[in-house]
Amino acid sequence: MSRTLLLAAASLLLFPELAHACAVCGQAIGDDQSRVAYLITSAVLSVLPVGLVGAFLLWLRHKSRRRPSAAPTTAPATQPHANPS
Repeated sequence: MSRTLLLAAASLLLFPELAHACAVCGQAIGDDQSRVAYLITSAVLSVLPVGLVGAFLLWLRHKSRRRPSAAPTTAPATQPHANPS
């Protein structure tokens, strides 16, 4: 029983078109336009998080450069007190 189940699972993994793995994709198995659309969408969704993080870092860099830098404040020099002897 388990050997048959393993063989069936392996055949479905190797040949997903037999299982119609995706209800939407399965209808357009021979349609190249749909395949290209899914490929482009996958690429955009893969690059989107990296682009958002990069844009945030650039914005942060821009904001930090526009911010006036705080000049180090030094205490005014004081005159040493004369010791009255």
